[in-house]
Amino acid sequence: MKLKLIPKNEQELSKLFVLIFPLTLLLSSLFTFLKDSYFTFANLLPNNQIFNYGFLDRVSTKASFGLVFATIICLTFAYLFSKSLGRVAVLFPLLFLTLLGFIGTEFLDIILSFFYQDNLNITGSISIVILLKILVAFGLFGLASLNLLAKKETTIFASAQFIYGAVVFYFLSLLIARSELIVFTDSLLITSLYTSTHIYVAFSFIYLAIIHFLMTKPIDATLFSKTLSSITFWGFLFLLPWTSYKYYFGSVLPNWLENVSIYLSLSLIIPLLAFAVNYVKTTQTREIDMNKSANLMNFSVILFLITNVLHIVSSFENLLPLVGLTNFQNVISHGYFGSLVLASVSLSYYLIPKLFGRSVKYSLLENLIFGGFKLTYLFLLVNNFLIGVNSGYSWNAAANAGSPAIYGEGFNIVWNLVGINYSANTFISLLFLGVSTLFFISIIRSISSGDITTVEEMVFSNE
Repeated sequence: MKLKLIPKNEQELSKLFVLIFPLTLLLSSLFTFLKDSYFTFANLLPNNQIFNYGFLDRVSTKASFGLVFATIICLTFAYLFSKSLGRVAVLFPLLFLTLLGFIGTEFLDIILSFFYQDNLNITGSISIVILLKILVAFGLFGLASLNLLAKKETTIFASAQFIYGAVVFYFLSLLIARSELIVFTDSLLITSLYTSTHIYVAFSFIYLAIIHFLMTKPIDATLFSKTLSSITFWGFLFLLPWTSYKYYFGSVLPNWLENVSIYLSLSLIIPLLAFAVNYVKTTQTREIDMNKSANLMNFSVILFLITNVLHIVSSFENLLPLVGLTNFQNVISHGYFGSLVLASVSLSYYLIPKLFGRSVKYSLLENLIFGGFKLTYLFLLVNNFLIGVNSGYSWNAAANAGSPAIYGEGFNIVWNLVGINYSANTFISLLFLGVSTLFFISIIRSISSGDITTVEEMVFSNE
């Protein structure tokens, strides 16, 4: 295995992020397990500043929705963006430093959180770190724009537009997170908009970029319809940023904003159907049978569709009071994140022979990894779905009876309904930690001891 300290091209740079991705995923799963363990066994741990559930929750969120996402977006940008445009990257040395800074600032955010816990804003970040993230994201946005302008052809592969959209919305989410507001209503508004732009849109776009590549190139399939791809892109772009306000139903947010969120959430069925039809029709044209890694891609698509269906169904008037202000919103966030992780795992196994010249042996270890990831996210979504619905039902029933269930006997009744589900989250996160560890071992084993195969020749145009 050869890994240059300073890569010369996109192919060498992609190797670095293939190695970093399993590490960041392992770190994220470790923090998630520590957070859930503290929640379950809080009475057994010392109550000091380090062992604090709120702090562990913020760090876990940073590791998952920050560090892992940054690694995936760097991997897709380094490999897929130039490949989608069909030309070498403009100002590659600057792009190399920018992508490293992309991951570095997210990791720095986690480290500084341990020392400056009292200086975190509503998004859980320190102001100076957000400024650094904005500078790096603006640099990546500028480089992406330059590469698009340098493209001579009128059309580009679908993955490039999704990657560009993800970079733009990630940059916008950082500008939103920069807001320092005191009024609770404004803070709630900013938090909701930050969640939708950073998780719903940026995660979905990077995921769709990976899927549009994996459902064509690796299996020698032809994209069924560029029109459906455009409908997917513009539909999610205009609708997803406004769909998170509904989960604050009955809060201090304006009623008109909640209603707009409900109607736009129902409209997600249009880009979702466009993507589903395009995926099915495209994969039917494949000339190569799908291997186990490609089957994981299929499962990620199912998970993505389920997440969006739940996102749409939760807008119904009879269900919204049950899922608003509950744990149900975690189902949507983890659904988008899980879809992205599974697609990135599939992409990683595809890239090992292409970049490192080592074939992947799909042995019992890989079967355990693929099955483990599938079970983990199914259990996670179902478990949090039950927490959200049961707690929402109990709170609304108690409120209608004139006795709030946030303290006393009412709280005990609610906890009896959802307590076992919170405990189950601990064992689910332990499963996720175990699977992430096996994934890291599998990647290292494949790169170091896999059978030698032909390395992909990435020939780009300079025009």
